Amino acid sequence: MRVLERSIGRDYVWPVLAAGLGIVLLSSFVAFQILRPLPTIPPTVLQPSSSVLGPTPSALPWPHTGSAAVALDGLGTIDSFGPQTARPLASTAKIMTALLVLEDHDLGLDQPGPLIPVTADDVATFHREQADGQSVFPVAAGEQLTEYQALQALLVPSGNNVAELLATWDAGSTTAFLDRMNLRASQLGLHQTHFADVTGVLPETVGSPHDLIGLAEVAMRKPVFAQIVAQTDANLPVAGHVYNVNADLGQDGIVGVKTGATFAAGACLVFAADVSADQQPARIFGVVMGVPTLDDAFTEARSLIEAVSPALHYRNVLSTLQSLAEYQAPWGDNAFVFPQRDINLVVYDGMSLHLRVNVRPLRAPVLSGTDVGTLTVQVGDNTLRTPLYTTYSIDEPGLFWRITRTRLLS
Repeated sequence: MRVLERSIGRDYVWPVLAAGLGIVLLSSFVAFQILRPLPTIPPTVLQPSSSVLGPTPSALPWPHTGSAAVALDGLGTIDSFGPQTARPLASTAKIMTALLVLEDHDLGLDQPGPLIPVTADDVATFHREQADGQSVFPVAAGEQLTEYQALQALLVPSGNNVAELLATWDAGSTTAFLDRMNLRASQLGLHQTHFADVTGVLPETVGSPHDLIGLAEVAMRKPVFAQIVAQTDANLPVAGHVYNVNADLGQDGIVGVKTGATFAAGACLVFAADVSADQQPARIFGVVMGVPTLDDAFTEARSLIEAVSPALHYRNVLSTLQSLAEYQAPWGDNAFVFPQRDINLVVYDGMSLHLRVNVRPLRAPVLSGTDVGTLTVQVGDNTLRTPLYTTYSIDEPGLFWRITRTRLLS
């Protein structure tokens, strides 16, 4: 009997112990599952990285000789023609001369600026360059030009002698000023530009159409420069009434910028034109280099403006209603990612839009409106960034999902 009792006792204890161990293990597993960190939720990008804005435009009416380029202000080059290499600049080099003077001695629109004395040496320079057949502006010893008047004499009738007068006044010598011109060209990324003189008369003063557009865009941000190059004429001391060499001013929205012509360079024109795109203002920049005459350059510029203008449109390139990414939690919650703001730009048909979505993984809980990263938008040379936010929230999962999840990393 006692043997039987011992046997029954043993048979009873082992199941109890096994059940207890099972309960401990189950409790440990449940506790482990509940206390495990929630998984990170990776984003899924929903938008293509690049797309084309509008239809492919018609080919532009380029000149038959030389080199040319056309750009949309702020977006960079639209298209180009001919070798985009360094070639003689002629008087378009004076854009840099004027820019440096204004950067050193900036003027408000209603300010004449300091007085610049004219010396006997300046008069001698005038006579020497006049005898060489250069473009000059008459000066008299003992007179004084305001900085504004000197810039007018430089840019409207295109006086080579005034470029040298301004350079000496600004930097102490034309040599010192010339060094600064080349330094500034390097700073602006004008890698094919080199100045051998301050006037552009030397064939070794060179640049490319692309470089000239970049230089003109910077110079036109100076209100006084923009005002002067838009003037069809001016009244100045000694010379009296003078006229702008740029005969295209006022046509097809042209508001500048500078002409140039030498035997080595041919005829050159840097132009800026203000046009309308879907009732929004836009500015076209262009360069024509190495055509036979200035009349040819003027004709080519107007043809390019007339061809580019209809292909400019004001487009919504990014909308706050545009879902760019999604977070999908393993337990079923999800949240979409939207940009903080609309981006509207005047663009040229056929330009590429590039979107780079940079969003980070998240852990629940995620509140609606959480800043999750940045969107980079690039159209041409224009790069914009805007924050990205979630819509809806992602709550923590319920107890059942926590206990029943099986993936070791989830």
